[in-house]
Amino acid sequence: MLAENNFSGKVPHSISNIYRLQLLDLSSNRIFGNLPDFSYNVFLGYIDISSNEFSGEIPTKFYQDIEILALGENTFTGNFPRNLTYMSHLKHLDIHDNKITVNWKKSKQGLSSHNLELYSLLDLSMKQLFGEIPASLGRLKGLKLLNISHNILHGNVLISLGDLKRLESLDLSHNKLLGLIPQSLAKLQQLSVSDVSNNKLTSKIPVGGQMDTMNDPNFFANNSLLCGMQIRVPCLEELSPTKHLKDENKERWFLWEGVEIGYSFGFLITVGILYHTKYFIL
Repeated sequence: MLAENNFSGKVPHSISNIYRLQLLDLSSNRIFGNLPDFSYNVFLGYIDISSNEFSGEIPTKFYQDIEILALGENTFTGNFPRNLTYMSHLKHLDIHDNKITVNWKKSKQGLSSHNLELYSLLDLSMKQLFGEIPASLGRLKGLKLLNISHNILHGNVLISLGDLKRLESLDLSHNKLLGLIPQSLAKLQQLSVSDVSNNKLTSKIPVGGQMDTMNDPNFFANNSLLCGMQIRVPCLEELSPTKHLKDENKERWFLWEGVEIGYSFGFLITVGILYHTKYFIL
């Protein structure tokens, strides 16, 4: 492992000649340029080049059985390469904080049709993605972490996200999502983080299951029309009818009390004026 060593410069092409190379971790350095061709390194299953200064198009010259590919926090640009969608063993894909375009209209773009049950981590945060959340995300049955925060996504939160039984962390924050938080999320027994803050969500936060443990108000912040026990904001349907009736009767009492006081006060003023002007005779 060569991570966090403040290395700079380009990756030497000879590194791809290392016999039986299984893991390559160059993260958190100042490396730039292009990666060598690793397509013949059949034992290489883990590549982490995150937090460097790589630029240009996303590299795709990896052996197809690679399982973990971390490319986040670089300056890659261009379209998401279709080659990566055919890596049938890819479980962990991190391309966050780059300037890669993902075509959401083709909802399987970037999601292999061969391994929808293998992904465990998918981080597409801070990529200026727009459009609705693709339905294919709800079919990633092995997913444990999904982060699509800090984009420009709109539309509703997918009900099918509640089918991701292994999901532990869900981050949809800082988008423009509308409507309800689906009750289906309450079925996720492994869920420990569900951040939907800074959207335009409305109505009651789901209850039951792990949703009852989401008591951090920051998870729901800046959704002005949300309510629920998690943020200690009562929903209209939860307010007691008796309380409504008491409040209404109280308002009526104040109204009639005000009328009575006003009438009595006005009568006394009138009597006083008549008395002093000698129009009132006892």
